[in-house]
Parts: sequence; structure tokens; C-alpha cells
Amino acid sequence: MTEQTAPVTRKERSVAWPRLLHLAMDVLFTFLLPYALLNPRPFHLPDVSAHLGSYGTYVAAGVLPTVYIVWDTFRHKVLNPFALFLLGGALSGAVVSFFKLDGVAFALKDALHSALLVLICLISLAVRRPLFEFLFFGVVAPETPERSRLLSAALQQPGVKNALAAATWMVALKALLLGLGSYLVAIRIVTLPFGTPEFNAQVATAHAITFPLAIVLDAVFYLGAAWMTLQATRRLTGGRAWPWQRGFWDELRVFSGSGE
Repeated sequence: MTEQTAPVTRKERSVAWPRLLHLAMDVLFTFLLPYALLNPRPFHLPDVSAHLGSYGTYVAAGVLPTVYIVWDTFRHKVLNPFALFLLGGALSGAVVSFFKLDGVAFALKDALHSALLVLICLISLAVRRPLFEFLFFGVVAPETPERSRLLSAALQQPGVKNALAAATWMVALKALLLGLGSYLVAIRIVTLPFGTPEFNAQVATAHAITFPLAIVLDAVFYLGAAWMTLQATRRLTGGRAWPWQRGFWDELRVFSGSGE
């Protein structure tokens, strides 16, 4: 018999609000504030480049998201390999912000993070530890050592392992498309020499295009990758439970032979 999903309680519904707040903070610190620094006119804000200079404003817009990501990572104490990659990407982005790049060099810089993600996906597949394994483990977030052990064992099953590999290929494809899109947008829009308010405004415009593009690609590819992995893990339970259902861990105990 298929297990029925338990009714959503008021406590469970309340969990959505912190997540929505976290999403709003992500958008604010990784897009809106940097955009406003680079191009304050649409927001009718004062131009801080009068005090920081065009170069200082550009650097501040690049460093601000990194400071937020570092703070958020250590606040949540999430240091799995995927989180470390995101943290490393943010730190490298901040470092590159100090370089005075324009033209093709700037466009390549904008695609750098995506290129690194493709490379890491390929390396993880080559060593048979698909990158999506770490992301999925972090999303499921087993609450006890026993559940961590059960989930780790489940993720090593051939069917799940194949799904994780396919999911990692999807992440690599997403990164490739985003990197290509970022490069083409930057090479088309950011045409002025580095170090002027107009250059900063062009950078803001380019990021205003690539930011929603990244959201759409993330939604399509990460959700698709997660769905494949969820289906594979659910099959281990005989199709009786999803990871968010109460019976999931009991079914994994039975599957692993550690249950009664």
C-alpha cells in the first residue's frame, strides 16, 4: 500500500517563511545591491562613484555578494564539497573584481565560474563521485548519524548512482549554457573601456540579463536533476515513500537490512 502524505501542519508551513526570506536576501545581496551600486539611476539613488570612484564602485559591487555568501555559508555551517565550490567561486569572483578587465577579457571573466563548474562536474564523474551526490545529500539533510549512514548507503546503489551521474551531467550542461550566455551577453553589451560610470552601467545591464537567465536555467536543470534522483531513491523503498515522508527512513532500514 502506498503511504499517504501526512497533512501539512502549521509548524511545517511556517518553515516556508524563513526560506522565502533567505531567497529574498540572496536576490538582494547578489543582484539588487550590486546592480544599484553600478547603475543607481533607475533606483534614484546617489551615485557612490563620486566618493569611491568608478573602479572602487566596481570592486564594491563584486565584493559585496562574496561577503554575503561567505557569511551565509558559515552561518548555516554547510561545508560539503558543493558548498565549498560555491564558496570558492564567490571568493574567486571577488578577487577577479580587482582586475581591470574589459572587452573579451571581461566577457571571459563573466563565464569563468560556469567553466569551473563544468570542469568540476567532469572531474567528479571521472572519479565516480558525481557532484550532485553532495548537493542531494545536503538538500535531504539527514538529521541523525543513522540517517546519514542510511542515505550514504542508498546513494551508492547502482540505480541511484546512475541517476546522480545523469544529474551531474545536467548540472554541467546548465553551466555550459549559462557560461556561453554570459559570454555572449557581455561581449555584446559591455563595449566601453574599463573605469568609467558608463562601463559600470553596462556591466549592470549585462548582469540584469544574465541573472534571470541563471535563475531559469537553475530551475529547469536542477529541478530535473533532483527529480531523477528522487525517483531513484524512491524506487529503493519499493515506491512507497519520498525523502520528506515519515516512512522513508524506515523503508531504507529495511532495504539496507538494518531494520527489524
